[in-house]
Amino acid sequence: MSEYIQAFKLISKNAKLFLLGGIFNGIGMSVFRLLFNLYLKEGGMGEGNIGTILSARSLGAAVIALPVALLLRKVHAKYILVAATFLASFFYALQVYTGELYFIIVFAFFAHMFFMIYRLVSAPFFMQNSTPKERIYLFSLHSAVFVVSQFAGNIIGGNLPHFFMNTHIAGSLLQAYEITLYASIGATMASLFPYLGIREKPIPATENTLFAELKSYNWGRIIRLVIPRFLVGMGAGLIIPFMNLYFRNDFGLGSATIGLYFSILQVFMFIGMMSAPFIARRIGMVNGIVLTQLLSLPFMLIMALTDHLPLAVGAFFIRTTLMNMNQPLNRNFALEIMRKEEQPMTHSITMIAWNLSWMVSAFIGGRIIEAHSFKYSFFVTIIFYIFSTLAYYFLFRSFSSIGKADSTEKQLFS
Repeated sequence: MSEYIQAFKLISKNAKLFLLGGIFNGIGMSVFRLLFNLYLKEGGMGEGNIGTILSARSLGAAVIALPVALLLRKVHAKYILVAATFLASFFYALQVYTGELYFIIVFAFFAHMFFMIYRLVSAPFFMQNSTPKERIYLFSLHSAVFVVSQFAGNIIGGNLPHFFMNTHIAGSLLQAYEITLYASIGATMASLFPYLGIREKPIPATENTLFAELKSYNWGRIIRLVIPRFLVGMGAGLIIPFMNLYFRNDFGLGSATIGLYFSILQVFMFIGMMSAPFIARRIGMVNGIVLTQLLSLPFMLIMALTDHLPLAVGAFFIRTTLMNMNQPLNRNFALEIMRKEEQPMTHSITMIAWNLSWMVSAFIGGRIIEAHSFKYSFFVTIIFYIFSTLAYYFLFRSFSSIGKADSTEKQLFS
């Protein structure tokens, strides 16, 4: 903990304002993610159509990735964040307002497209507003701050609908969900205030044309980063967007209990994300990514096979903890092995790989679950995770010392 305290003192004001905005963003979006599937299901929509909506979200996220990378060459992150937050909130509200599947799909596409800009901007922003000394701690803090805000959001999202019903503000559970979803959008809008406080240096003029700059990129390394990212996204998209429905359908839980479990989950996620720097310092980023993904597999198998709620919840907590140790390592590693000018494009392309794979697998996953059960989706996810883990190891084992306390930077650009 003392290492985090020292690192926090080194973090720039801009990065701290970004983290503060992430708290409001996290609270608003965690409430929305928790309840929107339940809201649609309560309104009579099947998992297949919900999967289509989730696929549209991922497509929107994939479409915006390259434009954001190019925009960051010319426009300050502050202005991009402010515009994206406002537009995302607008389209999230339209999703709740309309009752037609076609319009929900279209608005979901635009809502998640603009929301994803926050995630696309974050990693390049932190690379520019930090030094190597505190950088891995900043990435972990960013993930941990989001987890803490999700903890609060899941508690709020799980209980607020029942509050609205008990106080007769809402006449039905469906209406209570609707009011809570609008409230979550208001919380997201509050992130505009810290974003407006960010002060950035003038963007230096680029000497090379865009084509010449793109030609100079290490595309072989970028493609190597994309392969395991795509594979893990294919697996994750089959189950992760449907976890609230997993507990609703297989165990008959209501939103309050699901919200409680998701809130407790944030504690485990927090522990996982805060552990990432210590894992990196001891075994390196690559070995940390490989180890955490491998260890998560038995717990996914338990979730697929058990009908015992405590066992399913325990496996859910541990699996998510391990995969959230993985996230800061993954993001930081992908940028550490690339030159500064390559980082925004690299981050965007890996996000495209993630979101395109998520789009395909969420579409398929919803139909598998609706036609059969969650069990088959878990089995296929495990296979994708195994292939992703093997890809990380064999493609990046030569970088295994990156992140270790005694490592050097000699191998980064060799």
